[in-house]
Amino acid sequence: MKIFFLIIITFNAWAQLPSISTLKIQKKTFAFYSNHSLEIQNKEIEKAIITIHGSVRNADTYFKSVSSLARKFKVEGKTIVISPKFKISGDQTLPNELVYSYEDWWIGNDSLRAKISSFIVIDHFIKILSNKNQFPNLKELVITGHSAGGHLVQRLALGSVADLKVHDLEIKYIVANPGTYAYLNAYRPVGNMSGVFDIPQLRCSYNAWKYGLERLNSYMKRYPIKDLIQNYLKRDVTYFLGEQDIGQVEQNCMASIQGPTRLARGKNFKDHLDQFFPSNVHNIIIVPGVGHTQYGMYTSEHGKKLLFNK
Repeated sequence: MKIFFLIIITFNAWAQLPSISTLKIQKKTFAFYSNHSLEIQNKEIEKAIITIHGSVRNADTYFKSVSSLARKFKVEGKTIVISPKFKISGDQTLPNELVYSYEDWWIGNDSLRAKISSFIVIDHFIKILSNKNQFPNLKELVITGHSAGGHLVQRLALGSVADLKVHDLEIKYIVANPGTYAYLNAYRPVGNMSGVFDIPQLRCSYNAWKYGLERLNSYMKRYPIKDLIQNYLKRDVTYFLGEQDIGQVEQNCMASIQGPTRLARGKNFKDHLDQFFPSNVHNIIIVPGVGHTQYGMYTSEHGKKLLFNK
């Protein structure tokens, strides 16, 4: 009976929704989950983790996965966990809240109600967290996303310059199981030939933004492409892939040229970087036995080490 009671208590603690917070970005409202306030000075915080949900937009689930690890490792008091909640048309919204189209928030496009890129939202969090008056002892910021969130993080790491304005703060990007990548040139993998690339003869816009660096959105156009690439190659980026993430994935012309599965696409993209941009300092980690699941990725031994150095 005691064991049953403990299971019920544990389940209820997991099932209970965390309280949601909001902030203002250019007079618009944006919602997020956090285990510490962004408005009160906190000298205890040493690490921040921003974890970005997938297309289901279950930010509460992502928040629980990462914040529960912080509790498990007894570092909750000095770790702030933030999970932004991107809303799309049809979602229940707060007054004056930012709303995006289904895929626009994945790739830094503007909100439907204002010219505010989803990347600007994350930049805003970076600005708050890097404020030494607010978090004077913050040393490390991890920005990670899984699936659609992985789309966002890979492209944010390519386009953002917010981290260039930050001093005394180590920023890491963890790109987990996205469906596609934004390539840095027009070359793509050739069939199943590992490490072989060529310029494909396709009629589709395989190198347009989301998939490449042509037809960029307004956020990505702010700086010359050569500068964006140079900044990207120097950033601490890890491509975090599930060994069993070989199921259904976007298969249009632009996506399929990158490879047949998420796993293959991640490996191909890292091969692309190593071949054409060998100065990159990026890493790739493949998690054995794990498929397309944020929980499986982040709670794996590799995930714990990436997020918490455990």
